[in-house]
Order: sequence, then C-alpha cells, then structure tokens
Amino acid sequence: MNTPGDQLDRLFRAAAGLSGAPDASPPFGLEARVLAAWRSSPGPALWDTGVLVRGLAVAALLVLASCWPAFEQHTNADSENLQLADSSVSSDSTP
Repeated sequence: MNTPGDQLDRLFRAAAGLSGAPDASPPFGLEARVLAAWRSSPGPALWDTGVLVRGLAVAALLVLASCWPAFEQHTNADSENLQLADSSVSSDSTP
C-alpha cells in the first residue's frame, strides 16, 4: 500500500516534469459565441428588478414585525423605571 508521502512525491515528480506554463487563452471565437448566446437569451426572470424590490419590501416588513415586541418592551421598561424613580424620591422638602 502506498503511503500519502509516496503519493505526494510522485505528484511532485510529475509536476516537475512539465515544461513551460500552460496556455490560458480561450479557443478562438469562444468570446464571440458566449456573448451572442448571452444577448439572444430571454433574460434572467429570477433577477427581475420588480421581484427584488418586492422581496426587499417583504423583508423590511418582517424585520419591523419581529422588532416590534422588543421596542414595546423597551418603552414600557422606561416608563416603569421613571415611575420607580419618582416614587423613590421623597416629596418632603424638610432638610
């Protein structure tokens, strides 16, 4: 059975045997064919602007609806704190 070290050495030897950099340019005419196919396509129905705007509006409503209880609790807590502070201050003006 081959150990991972032997397999890695074999891979390195195979990579060292390659000469020069690979040709990274696309075949002739590929760009023109891709652009022509893109232009002739009916268009992305999924990324329609109207759909995105409606989705954003629904998401904003969901965020507001989910934050509403926290805002209500926060305002109620403030009024309770003020009532507690008012009740703890004595109204006696004698020193």
